[in-house]
Amino acid sequence: MTLTPDQVLIAHIAKALTLFALVGILWHGRARLCWSFVGYLFTGLICDSLYSFWPEYFFKPWFWILQQGLDDALKMAIAVELGFRIFQAFPTAQATARRLLFILLIATSLALIGIPIATSFKAIVVQWQPRVLTGTIWLMNGLALLITWYRVPVHAYHKAILMGFVPYLVVFTTLLTLLGSHESLLRVIQSLQPAAYAMMVGYWMWAAWKPETQPDVSAAVIRFLQPWRKVASAKTVPAQSLQPGRA
Repeated sequence: MTLTPDQVLIAHIAKALTLFALVGILWHGRARLCWSFVGYLFTGLICDSLYSFWPEYFFKPWFWILQQGLDDALKMAIAVELGFRIFQAFPTAQATARRLLFILLIATSLALIGIPIATSFKAIVVQWQPRVLTGTIWLMNGLALLITWYRVPVHAYHKAILMGFVPYLVVFTTLLTLLGSHESLLRVIQSLQPAAYAMMVGYWMWAAWKPETQPDVSAAVIRFLQPWRKVASAKTVPAQSLQPGRA
């Protein structure tokens, strides 16, 4: 397996966007808002650097499986952490979120158990991975539905994480499904998937550098609803209002 020039270019763009996103998160003190998301970006930066700079060693099936395993675990950790933070001040919604996440995790596990043990790289790519990604989509969409149902105010940073993940995961799952029936599309998919990833990270980079906004409510209310949020300071930009279901 070798990298084509367009794949190398897209990989370098994705790495640069990821690096700038991490710098923006650290610069604005947003790492504490979702530590598992920082771990996801950092893991992606390291893995992308390894396979694009040393493809002869790391652009291999075993490394892809390792990277996807780490990514899948971190994406699920992000969903769980977001669920805890978003619904922290809402006990009823938090209890419902815990039950929903548990049910979806069990459903994903059962979907994987139903697949025969993969004996080849192709089986892992076209059978196991799409089901794992579908389960992750369920988790992210489940959180979004609960946010809408309970009309919970969401921090713009958390909203950006969810809005970035869902369309990318849908694209990634679709591409892997197509690969299962059209192996000739392998090279096309190997370019489209990193491009979709780069677009997602570019959106996150914009969100990471976006100035902090504060609702026009008291600091005590903010600390109660979002205790992990930075209270308004001289450098923050005032928002119009704290409306349920809006960032």
